[in-house]
Amino acid sequence: MQAIRQYFEDAPAAVAIPESMRHQRLLVIMQMQEPPSNRLSSGLKALLSSMPNVGEETDFSRQPDSGRGDVAWES
Repeated sequence: MQAIRQYFEDAPAAVAIPESMRHQRLLVIMQMQEPPSNRLSSGLKALLSSMPNVGEETDFSRQPDSGRGDVAWES
C-alpha cells in the first residue's frame, strides 16, 4: 500500500493523481485545517499553565491520616 500526504496552503481547484495510482481502487480523504491559533500549544502543559493562579497552597495539602477511628480488628 502506498500513501501520499500533501498539505496545501492555498488548495488548487483540482489535485493530480499520481500515474502509479490511476485506475486503482483509491481512498481520498480531504480535511480542512484550521489556521494555527495564537496559543503556544494545545497540549496538557499549555492547558495547565493557562489556569488562573487561585487558592492557597494549604488548600491542596494532604490531610493528616487519623486512622479508622473506632474500628477494631479481631485478633
